[in-house]
Amino acid sequence: MIKLTNKVTLRHLQAFATLAGTNSFSKAAEQLSVTQPALSASIKQLENQLGTKLFDRTTHQIALTAQGAVVLEYAKHLLNTATNTFDDIRHAIGTGRHRVRIGAIPSAVTLTAAVIARYNEAHDEHVEILLSDMPNDALLSSLHTGKLDFCVGIKPPDSMSLDTVTLFEDELVLIVSKNHPLSDSKEVHWRQMAGEEIVMFAQGSVWEFASAALLQHGLAASRRYQMVHSESLYGVVRSGIAVGIMPSLYTSYLRDDTLHVAPLRFPTLKRKIVLMRRNEVSRSEWTDHCFRELRNDLKQANHWF
Repeated sequence: MIKLTNKVTLRHLQAFATLAGTNSFSKAAEQLSVTQPALSASIKQLENQLGTKLFDRTTHQIALTAQGAVVLEYAKHLLNTATNTFDDIRHAIGTGRHRVRIGAIPSAVTLTAAVIARYNEAHDEHVEILLSDMPNDALLSSLHTGKLDFCVGIKPPDSMSLDTVTLFEDELVLIVSKNHPLSDSKEVHWRQMAGEEIVMFAQGSVWEFASAALLQHGLAASRRYQMVHSESLYGVVRSGIAVGIMPSLYTSYLRDDTLHVAPLRFPTLKRKIVLMRRNEVSRSEWTDHCFRELRNDLKQANHWF
């Protein structure tokens, strides 16, 4: 059993993370403003405390061991949490307000911002919420490494280390211009898109989500039009040169008479949108309070659209 003592500090973990990021003792020592022997001693002490080798060293190169790669994830989380905590302590002393860091996938930002606005109205005197949007993979990475307190996104296959609350299901829909033959349809079957130029987001979870269904029906996403932002996709569809596929969340607050939105059927594809945080002690009581309040509010989201 590993028994850590006060000989292991955040400085040791910072030395380890910096060396792992540079793969160079000289570069890491320069970034940390220490000598190479001092850096080497820190790494050796950390290895002795953990009882495992963290790096494979040769004359000309250095690389993480398999155990080192595991330790790095936890080290980054602890370092990010410590950095955020120290920053937040100074902020709380100066303003009396506790910071909570929240992330959301782009399609869920509108809903997340709406509940944050209501939370701010009631608790702005005590809490300052920082909101970031990012793709789901980046969201999960930021959650695991301690950059976020919690987030709204797509539940990963392996979520054992997370506390997750299912909020609602988000289905794929078709968007066409008002002049398109399908603009009067209340729902559209995938096979009805045969021969159409189909534009989707060129990266991220939606691409993976929809690609299998397209392939199943002999369809393919457009190679001519590659979009990464919702407004760009809307613009292409408005022009009539393509039809679009996106999650319904993006269209929840769409007020555009030039576009028509219809659910896709046979198959109906839905993804679960969840509120997530790490299974661990939170940084403050206000973090827990914010999580509970936003969870209860977001679970009503199905009634909003």
